[in-house]
Amino acid sequence: MKTNKTIFKSIIAVAFALFIIAGCKKEEEAPVVPPATSAENAGQTTRASDQSNTENESNQAMDEANSAMGEVSTTRSVQSCGMTIDSTYKSIGKIILNYDGTACSGKIRTGSITVQLPFSNGVITTWSTAGATATLTFNAYKVTYVSNNKSLTLNGTHKVTNVNGGGWLQLYFGTPIVHKVRADMQLTFDDGTTRTWKSAAKRTLTYNNTTEVLKSLSAGDTTLGGHTNVAFWGVNRIGENFIIDMPTAFTYDINNPITNCIYKPLTGVIVHYGVAHSLTLTYGVDASGYATTSCPFGYKFSWTDGQGANQQIILAY
Repeated sequence: MKTNKTIFKSIIAVAFALFIIAGCKKEEEAPVVPPATSAENAGQTTRASDQSNTENESNQAMDEANSAMGEVSTTRSVQSCGMTIDSTYKSIGKIILNYDGTACSGKIRTGSITVQLPFSNGVITTWSTAGATATLTFNAYKVTYVSNNKSLTLNGTHKVTNVNGGGWLQLYFGTPIVHKVRADMQLTFDDGTTRTWKSAAKRTLTYNNTTEVLKSLSAGDTTLGGHTNVAFWGVNRIGENFIIDMPTAFTYDINNPITNCIYKPLTGVIVHYGVAHSLTLTYGVDASGYATTSCPFGYKFSWTDGQGANQQIILAY
């Protein structure tokens, strides 16, 4: 009996020892995934911030042009910080938005945007007409960010179609306005690098009479390279041919009397394909990267690096 107990104790001891050894071996063999390199972080930050800045500046310019196009058929005044309207060619459906370099909301803008409405046989097709397409030509339209002195210069065109017609009065009475956007742009950054950027999206403008909030919602409307809901594509300044899908609509406030969140995206997800590591941008998060219903801190972008590890960076607007 004593012998049996001794044998049993020996078996337990050996099993316990093997368990400990196996556990140690597993710990030793567990792969150690290094963090993303600083170069990789810098590259992904460049991709993400370039797209975010371009998209925001494009949206603001279109909204200002949308307001200003009322100048073609009416005498109402349109006010925008640092921008004046040249109506010299108003009789042929053309106005020019000139930017004088005034610092407004942390940005300095120079250059101009020429807005041309359809004009044929001496007749202007007004912007409120369903199906009217305006051409916005960006002429050395430069945006400099006061916080870091970085700049972005836009040249090229946006063709914007007022799909269902109507204007601000229609919005005021609660009927959304839908715009179809086709953009073909050349971007130049302060370090001399360039980026080509094309856009195919549908923007829906809504107005809430109760809160007096004017809001825009954008969604990609094109299939390209096997991806649906494509909103943007081109060649980035790293030399990569990219395609950007928009699985979740992008929203922001054009006007909100109670917050300071104008042109700061509230929601939206876009995914970059064709880059070294596919990159997902999620807009409208707090400083910890969580979705927020208040004025957001910024956006986060995430990817899986070459080691298979999930990486994430959060940036302020």
